Amino acid sequence: MWLVKLLRRGDGVQAAYERSAIAGFLRWLFNLIVRAVRAVYTPAARLAQTSVIVRLCRGSVFLNFEFLLGAFICAMFVMPHEIWNNAYFVLAAFGFLALYLILAGCGKRSLLTPDKLGFPFILFAVIVCLSLLFSHARADSLRIIMFLVASFIFTYVIASDISDDKRLTKLMAFIYAAVILTSFYAIAQRMFGLVWANELYTDLNINGEIPGRVTSTLDNPNNYAEFLVLFMPLCAAFAGSRKSTLPCVLLFLGLAFPALALLMTYSRSGWISLMLAVFVYVWLRNKKLLPVFLVLAVAAVPFLPASIMSRIASMFTSFTSTGYVDSSFSHRLYLWDAVGHMIQDFGITGIGLGPKAFSVVYPDYTIMGANDGAYHTQSLYLELMLSVGFLGFAAFIWMVLRSIKCSVIACRSTTGAAHFALIACISSFIGIAFSSIVEYIWFYPRIMFAYFILLGIAYAAANMAPQSPEPRLNRH
Repeated sequence: MWLVKLLRRGDGVQAAYERSAIAGFLRWLFNLIVRAVRAVYTPAARLAQTSVIVRLCRGSVFLNFEFLLGAFICAMFVMPHEIWNNAYFVLAAFGFLALYLILAGCGKRSLLTPDKLGFPFILFAVIVCLSLLFSHARADSLRIIMFLVASFIFTYVIASDISDDKRLTKLMAFIYAAVILTSFYAIAQRMFGLVWANELYTDLNINGEIPGRVTSTLDNPNNYAEFLVLFMPLCAAFAGSRKSTLPCVLLFLGLAFPALALLMTYSRSGWISLMLAVFVYVWLRNKKLLPVFLVLAVAAVPFLPASIMSRIASMFTSFTSTGYVDSSFSHRLYLWDAVGHMIQDFGITGIGLGPKAFSVVYPDYTIMGANDGAYHTQSLYLELMLSVGFLGFAAFIWMVLRSIKCSVIACRSTTGAAHFALIACISSFIGIAFSSIVEYIWFYPRIMFAYFILLGIAYAAANMAPQSPEPRLNRH
């Protein structure tokens, strides 16, 4: 009850913020850019109307903004870890922002001012940038802040551009393609023996029968599992939004490949998170199907391979029959004990973002020794609390809760792709919330990027809801 009251009170904060001088300045700045583009474009457009080049380029798929956006997102996740560079995302973010503002200046797109993303979003973004002042390793913190700023830009661009079902469907199609292609690669890793049991990912004393954990195009099996948790519900939404029966069925059947790939990651948090996401998805889509979902889930357990059953069993026991403690479990206990004391000392200002800031402070608090290999807190929530302080953590939680709340409200009045996308986004955020307890999901930047891409989709889909007294994530 207190949470509902707090979120409702947040709507009043949002209204006050939109009337504030800061929001006014943001609107003035973005409109200034658009007016400048328009001043250049208008006379040039008159001269170019008769140009042969302009006529040939008109309608080109390469000038289709949402196509370029979706194609880049797909390529980003399909590209193998060995050749991916996070600088690509940063450059693309600023490039897409510039292109969108140019299109807005040319009258091809509506301008969505940044303050419409919500006060919690803006507050979190500001705190992230200010955290650099208190960082214990400013150069590395600046690198992580640039990744987050690029993520914020992608959220803004997606929320601004995806304004109808057609554009949303096109974007979901690219994400579906990315999930399917990466799952093919993951399955191929297992089939052709490209992965093997690795003590870096698995305690072999307890799970020695695991043949190897697939990573697909990402760097770590847990990273890939988190990617699937974030985007598989959206793939289901893309399938469910098809009006024809045959494409809908085929697209749903295609999800068997990423489901199999998720099993091959042997990520316990990933399994639980996806089950939670699927439960929420079914509950929001049709509550009557929940018993069917639960029966099928239980019935599938006896048919799981022994290695998966053993992995599941390890979630419920801290000790084996020999008294051996799971190394990942024990490491987290020692780590979180030290992190708790760090938060007590740095909870107000934070220590700054990035593994180097953590590595500078952590040795003074660890009881395991400075060389235990920890670069983060193994929890998104603890990491934010430690790196950007209590206020930054509160802003993040507020942002996520408000996004879920407004998505639920908008879901009631939307139809088509927007309706399915909102259900998927709610499911993904609730599902990944579990993984975030025991994993710092943003340690690998591409998962951070995926998180804010999904947030942008939630904002965009919510904005398609008809005008109502209820608050929405953004309004033109």
